Amino acid sequence: MKLPVIPFFLLFLALTLSAQSAEEIVRRADDAMDYESATMKARMVNTDRFGAKTIEYTAWARGTNFLMEFTSEAEYGQKILRTDDRIYHFFPDSEAIFTKSKGDSVVGLISYDDVTNESDMLDNYDVSLEGEEILKGISCYKISMRVKKGKRVAYPNQLVWIEKATYTIWRVEMFTRGYKPLKTMEIREVRDFEGRKIATDILIIDDVRKGVSSEIFIDHVELNRPIADSKFTRRELTR
Repeated sequence: MKLPVIPFFLLFLALTLSAQSAEEIVRRADDAMDYESATMKARMVNTDRFGAKTIEYTAWARGTNFLMEFTSEAEYGQKILRTDDRIYHFFPDSEAIFTKSKGDSVVGLISYDDVTNESDMLDNYDVSLEGEEILKGISCYKISMRVKKGKRVAYPNQLVWIEKATYTIWRVEMFTRGYKPLKTMEIREVRDFEGRKIATDILIIDDVRKGVSSEIFIDHVELNRPIADSKFTRRELTR
């Protein structure tokens, strides 16, 4: 018995529909990280030629609003607030509030964009699918991201590895506009919190300075709990 012949245009259509675009892959990765609100307790460990230093903090996020309060002794009382497109850093010793740019360093390799960014990736970047790779035994899409004209971001070009099965981001390489390496971020652990996959162990390596790195450890997360509007105001910085 002969198998039926599939017309070429139907085969082409089936292949086209089964293939995901880079935009769809990135959108699903964004959706996988999305939540209504979050409260978390975390630590940064920053390492350079002088040794390692640990900074502890609590953070609150809701929509595009973000507040971070340092709880470790040396930095106690410092707060970082992002509301809309503005970022503020409060220093309790001087009782001063400074406006910051996304690419400015908070401490170590961690920029304000790293700790406060909540915008969808497709808002800021044009994306393309570079292929598929196995990363640490995980089958991933490899996505190239280039900043859109008129957008201001800390990292104009990025390569992102997104797991095919879960759309979890496992690795990000960050570059200048001229594609000079800046940083590499590796996700070392992802945990499930209330049905959402959250990266809880993150390593960021400086690709310019040898031996310089930052690690982020998220110890506790609560998702989708009510957070008062007053939490994301300048008044909250000095309380």
